[in-house]
Amino acid sequence: MFRMDNLIRIYDNVLSANKCSYFVNKFEEHSNMHETQDCGNGKTLTRINLMSSPDTPFRNDLDYLSNLFMKNVERYKQDCGIQSFQFPDRFSIEPFKLKRYTPNTTDEFPAHVDVRDRSTARRFLVMFAYLTNNDAGQTKIDCMNTNVSSPCKQGSILLFPPLWPWVHTGVAPAKTAKYILGSYLHYV
Repeated sequence: MFRMDNLIRIYDNVLSANKCSYFVNKFEEHSNMHETQDCGNGKTLTRINLMSSPDTPFRNDLDYLSNLFMKNVERYKQDCGIQSFQFPDRFSIEPFKLKRYTPNTTDEFPAHVDVRDRSTARRFLVMFAYLTNNDAGQTKIDCMNTNVSSPCKQGSILLFPPLWPWVHTGVAPAKTAKYILGSYLHYV
C-alpha cells in the first residue's frame, strides 16, 4: 500500500535547558495568571496565555518565541518538501500558551483534534515545545493508522497539522510535572 508522509516532525535541542527552566520558573512565579483548561472526559491541565493582556510579564519573551518557532517552521517546510504555493504568504501566530500537567491528577489531554469547527478552522500547524523531561507525558499521534509518539524531551519541538487525520493525546506525566509551550499558525 502507498503511504504518504505523515507531516509530523520532532526536532531536538531547539531550546536550551536554561531557557526551558526559565519558562517553567516564570510559569510558577505567575500563579495569578493560571487558568484551568477543561480537556474533556473529566481531564484538565493548568495553563497561562502569554499574551493575555498588554502588561503581560511575558512581553519581553514574545519576540524570542516567535523567532524560535518560525525558524523551526522554515525547517519543517524544507523537511516536508512544502513548496511556496502550498504555504500561505500571510499568516499569524496564535497566542503562546504555557501548560503544566501534574502527575497523579486529572491532568491529561484525551485523544482529540485541534480543528473541529469554524472558530478553530483557521489553525493550520501545531507547534509544541517540551520544557521538561519525563519518562511518560509524551504526545501520541495516530495519523491514518500510523502511530507516532513524541517523547517528552526537554528542548525538543513537535510540529504537525491540527486537522482530523492527526488525532493526538497529551499523555499524563508519571513522576514529575510536564511543561509545554505551544501555539498554532493561523490563516489570516
